[in-house]
Amino acid sequence: MSAPITRLPNTHRPRKSQQNQQQQQQILQRRKRAQVARACGNCRVRRIRCDNQVPCSNCALSRTACSNSSAPVALTLSQANQEIALLKQKVQQLEAELEGCTCRNRDNLGPDLTLRKPPIEIQVERPGSETHQNATPHPSWGGIHFRPARSSNSLWLGPSSLYSYIQRISGFLSLQLDQEQPAHQLLPISASDNKLLDRPTTDPTKSLNPLPNTTASVYLTPLQEDFFINYFWQTYHVSLFPIINEAHFKQHYASLWTAGGKERGPSALVDIVVAMCMQYHISTLPADSQSGLLDGQDALVAGRWHYWRGQTLLAYELESPSIATLQCHLLCAVYLCGGSFHNMMDSTVSLAVRTAYILGLHVDPPESLPEPDRELRRRLWWVVHLMDTRAGMKLGRPFMLPDRARQAMPQLPSDSLATAAASGSAFVPIGEDATWLSFNRYQTTLYITIRNAYNALFTADLHLNEDQTIWDDADALETGARILAQHAPRVTEWAESVPRALRLQREGTGSDRAFTTSGTRLLLEPFTPPWLQRQRVLLELTYHHQCANLYRPAISFQCRPPPGGHAEGLAQRCAAHAIAVSQILRQVVEETSLVNGWHEAFYMQWSAGMTLLGFLMIYHHGPMAPDARTAIGQAVAVFERFRAGFPVAGHASRILQGLLSQVDLVARAGAEVRQREEEEGRGLGDGDPRPSASVFDAAWDLPQDLDADWLYLAGDLDFWNQIELLWPKASDQLDLTTFEGGPSPVCQGVLE
Repeated sequence: MSAPITRLPNTHRPRKSQQNQQQQQQILQRRKRAQVARACGNCRVRRIRCDNQVPCSNCALSRTACSNSSAPVALTLSQANQEIALLKQKVQQLEAELEGCTCRNRDNLGPDLTLRKPPIEIQVERPGSETHQNATPHPSWGGIHFRPARSSNSLWLGPSSLYSYIQRISGFLSLQLDQEQPAHQLLPISASDNKLLDRPTTDPTKSLNPLPNTTASVYLTPLQEDFFINYFWQTYHVSLFPIINEAHFKQHYASLWTAGGKERGPSALVDIVVAMCMQYHISTLPADSQSGLLDGQDALVAGRWHYWRGQTLLAYELESPSIATLQCHLLCAVYLCGGSFHNMMDSTVSLAVRTAYILGLHVDPPESLPEPDRELRRRLWWVVHLMDTRAGMKLGRPFMLPDRARQAMPQLPSDSLATAAASGSAFVPIGEDATWLSFNRYQTTLYITIRNAYNALFTADLHLNEDQTIWDDADALETGARILAQHAPRVTEWAESVPRALRLQREGTGSDRAFTTSGTRLLLEPFTPPWLQRQRVLLELTYHHQCANLYRPAISFQCRPPPGGHAEGLAQRCAAHAIAVSQILRQVVEETSLVNGWHEAFYMQWSAGMTLLGFLMIYHHGPMAPDARTAIGQAVAVFERFRAGFPVAGHASRILQGLLSQVDLVARAGAEVRQREEEEGRGLGDGDPRPSASVFDAAWDLPQDLDADWLYLAGDLDFWNQIELLWPKASDQLDLTTFEGGPSPVCQGVLE
């Protein structure tokens, strides 16, 4: 019999309910791992655990950029609701700000609920800045369309051009003259009217060759060519712009001669240098000594055979231009300007601009180039800039190069002693650390200064109406004059910066004053090299000429500027600079031969004479009127000197004298009005140099016998040469197959 089983209490095994409670407590106590929607980029690359911190703790410890730093994305409904609430709050803030701006703008509305006209802001540029480029574009004002008497096409010329100024004089004097002038009365007679492109003709019955045989009077002999090339270095090279290495050019020229020195190989650069020097040097000779090298033409088109042969050679370099190609374009522009082919000159300058870009001259040359080559490239670029500035301001047309604020440009060329020694030309230093290259540097900085002031005026928004100019609105005229007046100190600073070695000295006290308009006689040093004297004369003439042109828009024939204002002050300053041009040229042509035949000096005198005539028509009772009349007489004397070299100077002299008589008519009309007003007790006062409104009205009522021919002649004097077909017909073709003593290998392929 088995014993009964006795159940002892279970002290070691917990009950089931108690065990379940313990398990539930452990589950509650276990910490749940945070779930990350997407690890940051750095943690994914390193394959480590990321968290939801912004930035995450791993990136914060390693100090690296964490992709969790961006704004959190709403992934749940609660997050989306929170984002919507924030956006609504932001919209309310923006609406409140907009309402505040609307209330403030209502204060600027007039009774007709239109915005008030904003005031005109005038800003003066710091050196090297171009604040006018940030102005709002607006239509140009003051341009005219002009058709020369012997041209079938109209030309557009801007308000800064001399012809635009002459047109305003014409409208002031001859508004009531309604009569058509014959074509032959509109141009002064000049032998160069026979075209720049005239070719010698041959009798077709004597030759089966349709191309004429070149004659001895067309191209020069080797000795004659050498004479004109040597003439270049003492004139254009040193007194215009130094863009050719003299030593390299002479080596190139010597290499062209073959067959024992009887034949010269083709070279466009040599041809244009010869043409320029022929045009200039022959203009210095009396008319009876010119016929041997002119083929019966005017000195202004001397060298045209070499010019057109060089143009043919340049056509082959259009696809692959070189430094020599750019040099040719720049020299061709000077040649065309001297012959009064201004539109062809403008087109040639545009070719030079594009060629400079193709050659990469608009960036500073690399340091890997030799220093002389780097300086030559800089001089070439800034000469392109100078020619673009001259052409644009002379014709009143937009510049082709942007300003320095819009485009980085190479630094200005150096004029140090080391640079001058390595330039290829041997000219002695002129003192004060100045060299023969200093003329080019200061001429360049002058044009930069004048161009800044020019742009400030012609790009300013003067709030003109459509088809309105500043000469139709006295307020706009005064504002424009105020803009120029604020740039005037920059021009004065340039004059004071010129070294004493490049200044023209004056007689008596204050002889070292730079570029004065006091009228003191020049002190021309007798033992100074001619090239240095010419640099001094041309630099000061350029200064006065550009200042007179810059301030000339202040002379108005349509409206009356306020007395004592900026416009009246600039008009007097313009006249002072024009008077200085006449005084300097009169003394220089009488005592020296520095500017004999220099075509740019002729144009400076012509511009100064016409500027003074317009000034006298408005301010004929002013304190400067006697000096202005004297200066016009000096200009006539200068033209008589130039007349010996080229006949058109004689016609310029007649035009000035003829128009001066019309100024007397205006003065008499003004005197009668003043006398009538004094009798009526409405005198103008002794101290008012400006005519009253009735004097302006009387000027429109001039007698009908006014000789208007002078006005047309004056307007067309700048365009006395014909601008017609660029290439003649087949029967008049130039024989390009022959250089001196032999055929041209380049042009032979054209004819074949």
